Amino acid sequence: MAAATALDIAELPFSDLVVLLSPETPADDGRFRRVVEAVATELGRGGSGLLAVAGVPRVGALRRRLLPLARRLALMDHPIRSQLLKKHGLGSDVPLKKLNRSVSSFAQLLRHSGELTLLESVNNNNGFNSSDKIQDCNQSVDANGDDDMENLGGLVKELGLYMMELGILVARACDIAIGRGQLEQSITDFGTAKARLIHYHSELDNNVIRDNSTKRKGSVSKVAVKPYQSCSERRSESLCPCCIKSEDGTTVMSIKENDSKDASIQGQAAAEISLLNLWQEWHYDYGILTVLTAPLFLSASEDENSLVNLECHPPDGHTHLHLCNGRKIFSVRCSPENFIVQVGEAADILSQGKLKSTLHAVSRPLTSTDISRETFVVFLQPSWDKTLAYPGYSLDEGESILSKETSDVSDGSAGPCDEDTFMQEILKRIPPMSSRLKEGMTFAEFSRQTTKQYYGGSGIQQNN
Repeated sequence: MAAATALDIAELPFSDLVVLLSPETPADDGRFRRVVEAVATELGRGGSGLLAVAGVPRVGALRRRLLPLARRLALMDHPIRSQLLKKHGLGSDVPLKKLNRSVSSFAQLLRHSGELTLLESVNNNNGFNSSDKIQDCNQSVDANGDDDMENLGGLVKELGLYMMELGILVARACDIAIGRGQLEQSITDFGTAKARLIHYHSELDNNVIRDNSTKRKGSVSKVAVKPYQSCSERRSESLCPCCIKSEDGTTVMSIKENDSKDASIQGQAAAEISLLNLWQEWHYDYGILTVLTAPLFLSASEDENSLVNLECHPPDGHTHLHLCNGRKIFSVRCSPENFIVQVGEAADILSQGKLKSTLHAVSRPLTSTDISRETFVVFLQPSWDKTLAYPGYSLDEGESILSKETSDVSDGSAGPCDEDTFMQEILKRIPPMSSRLKEGMTFAEFSRQTTKQYYGGSGIQQNN
């Protein structure tokens, strides 16, 4: 076990970011300067490798409609789910027949023209006025009931393309900040990104999956999973204590506690993290940028012959996304309405080390075993035939810094909780970039080597 420090991600207002939509914006424009400075500071070598985009109008409503569908899909009978995924053009990159899986993922390839038409439309329609944001925040996620599942493919595509355009615009800001114009062009030349709707299983979820499998073999009716429900639809004595209702009865996520940017809370211990209590192991994303929604947490409870999902506060007050930065572990906090942009290894390489890829993991709550985590992620990458390695960039620079900082391990008397020992254990789970990337490699070759060394038959994390 090791202590993780709370980290509130720096926020970049959408109303500032969209200034980059116009090529005529002067470099001395105040919003232009704020965007470039934020990107250089937060995504550069001295930053966290993460940046939150705040105040994106209307897109938050799509998030609240899509994310609860992840759990319903994960617990669905496999033949029914397969038909539904096929109908909506989705697949999966995890073995969904595995009963004790910790993650269920539903993927779709997005294709984009490179024109930022969605963001331009939002911008031109006065998208950031306060009435739009209030309407979004008060909309019930389950207002459309089963209609959202019927529109699964459309929701994935619509939200995914918005997030893809956000990523392209951040890549444009990165190119300006580092004085090198490869990132945006590399993303738009490929024009394709993978979107993943992800459900991180609670212990109750896996019990339900096993029970349904047993009952199905015995021809007994299985446990039903109800659509996401607001607090007002539950009996008052059965309400989850961490649920919040707005005045109209709609369940909302409280952002008061987690949206604070008071400097006094930075550096406080947020939680403890264990190497054995992870939903997702430590790793780097190997693309250019990853764009994520803030996660949704659902507390499930049994109601007669069905399960009811209730939105709840993030357990322990953070997103359960953790960063490893130098010798410290950070627990990420952000508003539920924000989008998170994360640097991948391809951006690190293409920028010759001016941008910083993010070593991260996703942890399970230590005490709340019946809470699941839902998120939606879009991975932006270059073309498969894009050459990555460039002269002058030291592949081992980031790894040597980490290794140097963790080499002076104590004499061992501190035991397994020692911070340096914990960092060494993390590094053992990461295949060095120098072993995965050789001069002249294409992105396709690099991605194959990365996947092989993480998860292949002899890979470091092959059993995860």
